[in-house]
Amino acid sequence: MVKDGYITKVNQPTEWVSSMVAAVRNGKIRICIDPSDLNKVIKREHYPMRTIEEVVSAIPGAKVFSVLDAKSGFLQIELDEASSFLTTFNTPIGRFRWLRLPFGLKCAPEIFQRIMDEMLEGISGAISVMDDILIAAPSVPEHDEILRKVIQRATSYNLSLNFDKCHVKQSSVPYVGHLITADGLKADPAKIEAVKSMPTPRDKDGVRRFLGFVTYLSKFLPNLSEVDAPLRQLLKTDVEFAWQPAQQQAFDTLKDMCTESPVLQFFDPSKSVEIFCDASSNGLGAVLLQDSHPIAFSSRSLTDTETRYAQIEKEMLSIVHACVKFHNYIFGNHVTIYNDHKPLEDIFRKPLLSTPMRIQRMRLRLQWYDLTVKYRRGKDMELPDTLSRAQLPVNKPEMEGLECVSMLHFVSVSEQKYSELQNCTREELSCLQRIIRQGWPDHRHDLPNELQPYWDSRSQLVVSDGVVYKGLRIVVPPSMQAHMLKLIHQSHLGIVKSKQRAREVLYWPGMSSVIEQMVKNCGKCADFQNKLPRQPLRPTETPSFPFEEVASDLFEFEGTHYILLVDYYSKFIEVDTLKNLHCRSIIEKLKAQFSRHGIPVILRTDNGPQYAAEEFKVFCQSYGITHRTSSPHTPHSNGEAERAVQTVKKLWAKASDKHLALLDYRTTPLDSVGFSPAQLLMGRRPRNSLPTARLLLAPAAYDPIKVKQRLDRSKCIQKFYYDHKRASGPRAELKPGDEVRMQPHPGSNRWSPGVVVRSHDAPRSYIVESGNKEYRRNVQHLRKSTPDANDSRHRLINDHWAELMEPVSAEEPEPVEHTNSQQESAPVPQTAKGMTSTGQYITRLGRVVKPPDRLSL
Repeated sequence: MVKDGYITKVNQPTEWVSSMVAAVRNGKIRICIDPSDLNKVIKREHYPMRTIEEVVSAIPGAKVFSVLDAKSGFLQIELDEASSFLTTFNTPIGRFRWLRLPFGLKCAPEIFQRIMDEMLEGISGAISVMDDILIAAPSVPEHDEILRKVIQRATSYNLSLNFDKCHVKQSSVPYVGHLITADGLKADPAKIEAVKSMPTPRDKDGVRRFLGFVTYLSKFLPNLSEVDAPLRQLLKTDVEFAWQPAQQQAFDTLKDMCTESPVLQFFDPSKSVEIFCDASSNGLGAVLLQDSHPIAFSSRSLTDTETRYAQIEKEMLSIVHACVKFHNYIFGNHVTIYNDHKPLEDIFRKPLLSTPMRIQRMRLRLQWYDLTVKYRRGKDMELPDTLSRAQLPVNKPEMEGLECVSMLHFVSVSEQKYSELQNCTREELSCLQRIIRQGWPDHRHDLPNELQPYWDSRSQLVVSDGVVYKGLRIVVPPSMQAHMLKLIHQSHLGIVKSKQRAREVLYWPGMSSVIEQMVKNCGKCADFQNKLPRQPLRPTETPSFPFEEVASDLFEFEGTHYILLVDYYSKFIEVDTLKNLHCRSIIEKLKAQFSRHGIPVILRTDNGPQYAAEEFKVFCQSYGITHRTSSPHTPHSNGEAERAVQTVKKLWAKASDKHLALLDYRTTPLDSVGFSPAQLLMGRRPRNSLPTARLLLAPAAYDPIKVKQRLDRSKCIQKFYYDHKRASGPRAELKPGDEVRMQPHPGSNRWSPGVVVRSHDAPRSYIVESGNKEYRRNVQHLRKSTPDANDSRHRLINDHWAELMEPVSAEEPEPVEHTNSQQESAPVPQTAKGMTSTGQYITRLGRVVKPPDRLSL
């Protein structure tokens, strides 16, 4: 397409980027875009579209006709540069923009019609409606002269024609859904074939449906009660069904009446357009109406593969069938489509890529049309319902290539695991699969109890290759949920990140609450909870793009020194090993990181000797970096790096694979933005250990302005609640028997399980039992827990989920010796402030300060 001049590469930033969708049509792959967001702001030209009556009145006395078809009509129109950049779309190999007018833009039909009219201006006997050019003349010589002028004009405009679809020198030609002849305008037999070829009813239900079809049109049918009397006679309870000549005559007469004037009318582009469509178990039916008058009918049977579609897919297919069949009427016009499947309303409100793959392809086929889909009760859909149950044989499906190959090719999982998923789904979710294929009931209470939790997600559930999907997310059978929980929590991420990580690719009812409870009850996570907040929050200014501002810090883990770099924008963390703590080593590591991601504008660090060295100052100046350090003795001023160090240390302390833990963090969406650090930095989701649809791994653009707004909003909300909690007074009082986690030493990173025995006489102080010993602790160092998190048996279960990681040992605190409350609260004898009678210095937190050992010289 680049070679043929249809698209070109885009390297500079653009205001609009649409999603790319690949479709297969006529055995060829076509590249399309989803411009739904762009269409909301495009202003249409509102160029007038011709009616068939205007076409006929422009060719009086014509007897010889030709119809020429413009090949790939829209793609023959070049875009100016400004418009071209609006059509930028994302692909796995970068961004491209259209150089020609693509399908899907709501302004495209008017633009194309205007250009076609300009091309044919001044040629009498030649007229166009969209990409069909009609040539009409009273005689062959005059016709040939007009044809020659049209071809010359098309050549000058570089308009290519599709000769396979052209009709030349005919006495009658099909045109815009009608038949133009020397005798005048006639109805196209194709638009009434669905009614004319309707089979004879075989039982009373068939008669009842046909009479419902006729009754809907009764206001246009004179003497209806007399004509349909033989058919109504068959519906009596005491009359046996017997199809006689009288019934056949009434049946044929009614079909003729429904397909002739005054019932059937000519199409008028100036009037609003409505389509009623429906799908039965074996067929599709549709009718085009204006002012309640039928314009055209259509029906067809389902293929063997289509009969196995879920009901929502059949109903969507009926919309596709109707739009393709009535293309000549609705292309370029807004059309309201009525269907009796309510979930379709929600489907059309969702982004294209969030819907199931088969429905995605159907919606992609509908991008040519300006549609509004509305729900209508089934009992008010007599016309399409009757047509769908008395369908014509299918000649060629509207959608080719919908029969997807094994979904294993689209899911990042081994063949063995996918086979296990199929087997478990078949055994445990067979009832759900049946409901999805047959259609959902009208009310939630009509479902079996075990399926009611799926009710709110019914519009997104489909079955493909033996697996149930909610959009692109796999619906996990009950027996596999425990294994998925293990994978979700394998790196012991927190509640929010664990839920975000799971929601990207997995689904089952109540999944979020189960994950939340699992993390709360995880003993290992309870051991490494964050410290309680102590200082007011002072948010930093959010950068405008990745790696504009970064922070760095040094830390030690298991005897090895590391340097950490974190991006303020994406929260992406880089960690490198240090052989020594020399300034030169740190500079070399930072140079390597900057070579991968670019040189930042601002670098924040603490006041460590390596960062305060003259050599580091020269390095920053040579690289054009503004170096900002935190205030002395206030490492929290470099909070982004401090938090990143805490995150890495905790992940590594709990995880068996350091690299996998970092990968899980980088690929887990940030709560405030909805994108993971890797997505914000790289524009894609790196593959991790969770089974993920391949479409989710493809590069995808995001709006940096919206990301910055969300980050700013998140910081404001965070500061509000953070400061609000500090100003809200003391925390809730603990009661005897409450399960808690306590810090063995103030400032410790590990929290030990305990139980509140009683409150101490001092305010906010409690006696806590832990490990058969009692301790006195301030409420600042106590955190409420759950019995399961403190239960050693539950800790073993969580350790098994974490693949039996070795627990990190912690120094055991010294217990508080006491025999009664008086002794417990008795003051320690002191000779001076903070000094005991034995000469020991005691801090206000109760820690004994050991004097330094001095060298005697």
